[in-house]
Amino acid sequence: MVKLDKIAADTRLKSLIDNNGRLKHRSFLAVLGDDVKQQVMVIHHLISKALGERPSVLWCHKRDSDVPRQSRKQLKKLEKNLKSGKCDISKENAFDVFMLSTGVKYCCFNDSQSILGNTYGMCVIQDFEGVTANTLCRITETVSGGGAVILLLPGMNSLRCLSSLKMDIHSRLKTHSHPNVIPLFNERFVVSLSWCKSFLVLDSKLQLVPELPTLNDTQVENINCKQLTALQTSQTQLEDLRNSLHDAEKPLPHLMSCCWTLDQAKAVLKMIDVLTEKGGRGTVSLTAGRGRGKSAALGLAVAAAVHFSLNNIFVTSPAPTNLATFFEFVFKGFDALGYQEQSDYEIIQSTNAEFGGAIVRVSVFREYRQIIQYVEPTDCAKLSQAELLVIDEAAAIPLPHVKALIGGSYNVIMSSTITGYEGTGRSLSLKLLQQLREQAAASSGVNIATTTSIQTSAVSSRGRTLHELTLSESVRYSPGDPVESWLYRLLCLDTPTVPSHTSSCPPPQNCSLYYVNRSVLLSGHNESEHLLSEIMSLLAASHYRNSPDDLQILSDAPAHSIFVLLPPVYQGMESLPPVLAVVQVCVEGGIPSQVSENVLRRGERPGGDLVPWTLASQFLSSGITSDVGLRIVRVAAHPDYQSMGYGSRAINLLKEYYSGQHVSLEEKTTTSHTLTREKQQQQDDDDDNTQQIITPRKTSEPLLLKLSERVPENVDYLSVSYGLTLPLLRFWSRAGYLPLYISQVQNKTTGEHSCMMVNPLNNNNNTDDLTDNTANNNNNNESCSASVKTNSQEFLRRFKSLLGGPLSDLHPMLALGVIQAHANTLPHKEIEWNELRNVISGHDLMRLERYSKNLADRHLIADLLTSIATLFFLQRLPSVHLSPLQSGLLVGMGLQLKSLDEVIKSLDLAVESALGQFNRAIRRLLKAMTAIQEAALAKHLPKFNSDFVPVSISLDQDLEQAAEDYEQEAQRKKQEPIVKPGLLGSLRKYTIQGSEEAWQSALQEGNTSTISVKSTKRPAVMTEKELEDELTQPKPKKQKKSKDMKPSMSSVMGGVGG
Repeated sequence: MVKLDKIAADTRLKSLIDNNGRLKHRSFLAVLGDDVKQQVMVIHHLISKALGERPSVLWCHKRDSDVPRQSRKQLKKLEKNLKSGKCDISKENAFDVFMLSTGVKYCCFNDSQSILGNTYGMCVIQDFEGVTANTLCRITETVSGGGAVILLLPGMNSLRCLSSLKMDIHSRLKTHSHPNVIPLFNERFVVSLSWCKSFLVLDSKLQLVPELPTLNDTQVENINCKQLTALQTSQTQLEDLRNSLHDAEKPLPHLMSCCWTLDQAKAVLKMIDVLTEKGGRGTVSLTAGRGRGKSAALGLAVAAAVHFSLNNIFVTSPAPTNLATFFEFVFKGFDALGYQEQSDYEIIQSTNAEFGGAIVRVSVFREYRQIIQYVEPTDCAKLSQAELLVIDEAAAIPLPHVKALIGGSYNVIMSSTITGYEGTGRSLSLKLLQQLREQAAASSGVNIATTTSIQTSAVSSRGRTLHELTLSESVRYSPGDPVESWLYRLLCLDTPTVPSHTSSCPPPQNCSLYYVNRSVLLSGHNESEHLLSEIMSLLAASHYRNSPDDLQILSDAPAHSIFVLLPPVYQGMESLPPVLAVVQVCVEGGIPSQVSENVLRRGERPGGDLVPWTLASQFLSSGITSDVGLRIVRVAAHPDYQSMGYGSRAINLLKEYYSGQHVSLEEKTTTSHTLTREKQQQQDDDDDNTQQIITPRKTSEPLLLKLSERVPENVDYLSVSYGLTLPLLRFWSRAGYLPLYISQVQNKTTGEHSCMMVNPLNNNNNTDDLTDNTANNNNNNESCSASVKTNSQEFLRRFKSLLGGPLSDLHPMLALGVIQAHANTLPHKEIEWNELRNVISGHDLMRLERYSKNLADRHLIADLLTSIATLFFLQRLPSVHLSPLQSGLLVGMGLQLKSLDEVIKSLDLAVESALGQFNRAIRRLLKAMTAIQEAALAKHLPKFNSDFVPVSISLDQDLEQAAEDYEQEAQRKKQEPIVKPGLLGSLRKYTIQGSEEAWQSALQEGNTSTISVKSTKRPAVMTEKELEDELTQPKPKKQKKSKDMKPSMSSVMGGVGG
């Protein structure tokens, strides 16, 4: 038998583990050296002695890493040999024996999601380079009080080596134009280890390494005495509560035995009270940090609901796999109440491969049939018969879906994690609950009362009572755990509430934007930590979901930068003024066209450069990636100062800065206060040789820089990507951004479509090539380049077609806002009739006319609405102006192909008002199209003849003039001398005939004695008597004799003679 080497561990290590075992606190240990197996076994032995039991072990590592593990077959063989005496415990098989007697769970970092809800006595972290901030939170949170988190650092002789360690996440943070990563997060991580009072650095012999301030025995004992009393008091109160309910009716005493903390027990009692109230319109909001027992409390409350004979109980969550802890405590409640599986209830698991066999239904048939059914967050229509709805992790569900879920006449219990690694549910706490409070205060006219202990408040909202519960005590460890305090401070998870400022609000135009030096911000100094905490608080309060990885990205991503908007700074100020707004930006693009062409040809999508790669794949143009863009990742304004112009002020100053409008003309030396990273690293190495204790790095760089003190990057355009909502669309549209991409699939977390908008800058000639490298625009001073206009028209054409399909769920006014954002990029060219007739024929205009005159129903023109809407929104009828409401109706019915009832419901209109507005819109559109038709037909009419002059006077004027002429003629006749008609008639026959011209011509012929003037057979003027005689007794006409009838001379003479 080979003797094992004995290791004399440091006494301070033993003291720390013993005291934390009594306090139910966790220890954090960093072990240097390569003898991993020996170190883990010794520490596990010390923990076992302190707790009186062998704790389970969670061993986390990278995938395909060298992990000390044995198969079950080998362990069974070793166990058999040990029992039979064939082998003894030796140095070679000591770790195998340890694994045989200890439950060890191996987990890859990528699979850390699967260990949520589990509890272990010790956690071993191997391969630190594969750890992310989110993973660190998950695996650390699973350790129970009295256990330890062990960080193995083989091959390292100092914690300083972590500051320059290359992490696996850095490969995802690199971009083509920013390939170098500076591990600022690791540097701050090393400095932060001194904040943890339960942290020790040990060498391979488990001796203390004096790199950080450590605790001595006296300090540990003092802390032990203070916190042990608080722990005993909390446990005593829980026991007193259980004893007070010992004689209560079922199920109170049975369920109280399943509660782990006093907060949890009080929350379960409150939920039971709501379930037993009459009316069934109560809402319970349970919020807490991670590991406080929210899901367990929900499960116990549902068990009580089954006992109280609630038949239809529905539960929802982002995924059914998140309900493992919930159903576990439902069954624990059943066991406490005497329910037995198979005889009293049955469990039904999902057959969907994506759900991994998760429980989706529990059927209870003890007395009569009851169900606990899982439903998707979007299936609010299935809750018509519900009596109780349970929403687990409501902050991870889109806010519109949560509002729809709680709209029924049933009790609602919802929980959400507001602090911790799962992210902060700010949308739930800031929006939904705030709306419920305001509605209740407006209806009741009283202030909302809030009590402390477990932070409960009750208000009434439109018949629904709201009860707010908050859990603060962890179920795994006691309050005041040093590891939790360190972790929350490291990742800024303990700042869910933004500090309110009592100072006056300065005008936005007086505020200034400052560039934040990340190297100083993450150095660990007190002043920089205060600013970092304030920045992260604003970012957490403005975003729907946050993750610890956000801080790591902000720290290490080489393309990211931070700007803060501050009020005016005056001399004599002892501290920084409050931050009014925060802007996080990222430089993208700068990828050569040849590289992007090869990537797009292979159909790949590299990480980073979100906007360039997305637009390049959408518009099939590799030239987009060659331009340099600045993407605004986040804009966060202080909650007390929102909608006051501070966010817009920050955006405008940012655009001016990158347009070159804040460049200082003064000559300044940057080497005096800005050190390169190489020089700074060399300075740190020199400090390492002279200083053993790790402290925050000393630097002469300023924390904040004015925009005039820093030269901006050469940027061609600004961009932004966000979840599409109407307020955000209006905000970015006012700032001059154009939407060029909208995803066809909704985000699973927010229920919104992703939208990317672009705002080109005019500081150089490369701006015109934003979306088309071949575009040639001679006017570089225009607000929109020709290529952006071209792709704007292309986007609008696609967007119009998608509104009837994947984007039909958009609100009509939101879709209208997207269309109107492109109003300045579309050509306002009126359509010609030759083109219009192919879309709207003359017969179609007749149908529109009948509807506009209320002679036909709207269904007669339903097939024309899409064509009409397309013409109007593509600016082909520029003379038509519609109100926003009329345009919204046209979008919903014409482009989204919705029924009138659906559009009316979306716009919240009355039917009569909607029909009237729609009819007026059709009349305006019909008038414009009819004018185009008439103008085209007028071109084919005969040309105007100047000879055909229309009468210049009216009929009445013509009659009046004729009457005047008649009167004048009658007056003239009265003035003439009276002559007898007979005498006048007899003299007329002697009138000399001929006109004046004829006589002048005859006189000029010469000296002749005879003058010949042509006369007429009948006078030019006849008297009335002559006219009457002519009409009554016409003279017979003389007939001409023919030549045959003409008599001869002889006959005539003969006749005369005879």
